[in-house]
Amino acid sequence: MAILVLSDSHGLVREVESVVARHPDVEKILHCGDFCVSHQRKPFAGMVLVRGNCDTTKAVPNERQSSWKDLRILQTHGHLYGVKSSLLRLHYRAEETGVNVVLFGHSHTPVCAEERGILFLNPGSLQMPRGFDKPTYAIVEQTDATPEAVFVQVAYYDRAGNPEPRLGGQFSLRR
Repeated sequence: MAILVLSDSHGLVREVESVVARHPDVEKILHCGDFCVSHQRKPFAGMVLVRGNCDTTKAVPNERQSSWKDLRILQTHGHLYGVKSSLLRLHYRAEETGVNVVLFGHSHTPVCAEERGILFLNPGSLQMPRGFDKPTYAIVEQTDATPEAVFVQVAYYDRAGNPEPRLGGQFSLRR
């Protein structure tokens, strides 16, 4: 089982429905903001959402913390943390909250890196990619856990569902 991570779909509905339908076995779908449609509309109504700078509803929070298996997740859009210029403020927030995974969007640029046992993951944008030549999304799977670490596999896909081997990888995260 895995988590599907999306961001910055900016009004796309059919394309998001296709992505969701392509991965029926995921346990959770997390959208990192700028969905730009009603949060009550399918398929967004079944997702864990955070509000982006282009989303108008106040019913969706700016940030969420959740857990899945051995992962402690901070989910945010990123605009409130200045992610287009640096991940430093987001890293401070991760340390403050004690998470081992940070999911964010806003820059439309895929990011997948581990720093000090924390995975920082931006799935890219399904609508307007930047810094990469294709619209992307990501799948996160916990592959193992020990008392000292949690191991995850991150796979990226383009909007058509083709694997994107230039992105993602295997990571060892802190407990």
